[in-house]
Amino acid sequence: MFKQLPFWTAGAVSLMLAAGLKFLHYFKFIKWNPTGWAERYGIFADRPWEIKWLLLFVAIYVISLVSYYLFALSWKWKVSITAAAAGLLIAGLIEWMIARPENFGDFRKALSVPFAALILIATRFVMETAVFSKKQQADT
Repeated sequence: MFKQLPFWTAGAVSLMLAAGLKFLHYFKFIKWNPTGWAERYGIFADRPWEIKWLLLFVAIYVISLVSYYLFALSWKWKVSITAAAAGLLIAGLIEWMIARPENFGDFRKALSVPFAALILIATRFVMETAVFSKKQQADT
């Protein structure tokens, strides 16, 4: 069971994050387009929106799978604090890369609290599952 758990966890997180990003973008909680990377880098810019979202889903899946294994290394630390710190760091880095602010004041204005909350929920889910799995394997 534990050999399949990382893949199921990454799939659930990918689905939740992709749907959450679509929700945030649709209701204008974020000022940027989650599939804007296609236009920015010229990759798949002329493809339908479904392809762009599918590629975003796959990218989130791979990142979630890698982070699952990285978070499993922190199984002796307190999960709530570690997940909050990692989630805020990840959300901040993503917002920083997207907004590309000139200074910290511009960065503060560009921050999206609903996006940070979505990333925090996903990070907590992945970390909690990874640590639980690691502790179960260590007990046996």
